Amino acid sequence: MSTTDAFTGPLFIVGSPRSGTKLLRELLNRNPGINLCNPESHFIPYLYRSFGTDPAFFSVDLDRFFAAFDRMPFQTFSRRMGKRVMQRADFEQLRDALTWAEAFEPILRFYGDPDAPRTAIWGDKTPSYVLDLPLLSEIFPAARFIHIIRDPRDVAVSAQNAWRHNLLRSATKWARNVSVGRRDAAALEGRYMEIFYEDLLRAPEAELRRACGFLEVAYAPEMTSLIRPSENIGKAAGKRFIDAANLGRYRERLSPRAQRRIEEIVFDAARDTPYELEYATRHVPLSPLRLGVVAAMDGSRSAVRYIRKKGLLDGISINLGNRLQKRRKLP
Repeated sequence: MSTTDAFTGPLFIVGSPRSGTKLLRELLNRNPGINLCNPESHFIPYLYRSFGTDPAFFSVDLDRFFAAFDRMPFQTFSRRMGKRVMQRADFEQLRDALTWAEAFEPILRFYGDPDAPRTAIWGDKTPSYVLDLPLLSEIFPAARFIHIIRDPRDVAVSAQNAWRHNLLRSATKWARNVSVGRRDAAALEGRYMEIFYEDLLRAPEAELRRACGFLEVAYAPEMTSLIRPSENIGKAAGKRFIDAANLGRYRERLSPRAQRRIEEIVFDAARDTPYELEYATRHVPLSPLRLGVVAAMDGSRSAVRYIRKKGLLDGISINLGNRLQKRRKLP
């Protein structure tokens, strides 16, 4: 293959939350030929559906388009990370874009490593895009996808540790994501590969070499090390190395009853994976009513966590305290 035909992107890393997508992005980004943006984008389907009708035709009001982009959590998180962010003037380069792929490319490249060569593979790690493979493939006909999959019992435990999310809802999301991702991958004709988290931890060089082969980029030995922690929450938080012991945590945390219930939920989706189910004998999904209840509870926990992270809860408490003090002073 000539250099002009070499794959330069986009690459999308997808999967269920707490499945190792962030670790994989950090390891791939150690390769000088790969430059994936950070933080997760999340905005591609939303902006396309809000402003686009045809992936092959990009024509938008750039003022409105930038205003919508600038309101995205992506921009908020980028600023919070101390990263440079695109301004309205930066969007002028999008006037030359003929397609939506050409419009999104400079945005994702901007939020990668500014020192990376122009020939480096660009792309993004957004786990939820596992549900958007057909749309992303329409927008980016050359896109390739790496779907990282982790033991659903460990995913559920990790989500509970990190965010206090309900074990059974996490299992339900895992089953949906794996099933939908694998179903939609059938139409991608060699542009999709799977990596199992456990294989990445046990044999990182072998799995990263396999990923490099898929991406048609030379393997770099430094890919098996981290220059910064890939996680700030969970058991891997703060670690600058691949923790091969971060496997099978569910055996310490789950009762046999909880493990069986998770296995029943993922029973069908876990077929053709390395994960042996120890208790379940059939598929028993969570009822819609129960799923709705636990989803609402998880949503409320996430909202409180977001408010605390923004410092709003302390402000509300202080304001209420001041009001109560003023009322006590009134005659």
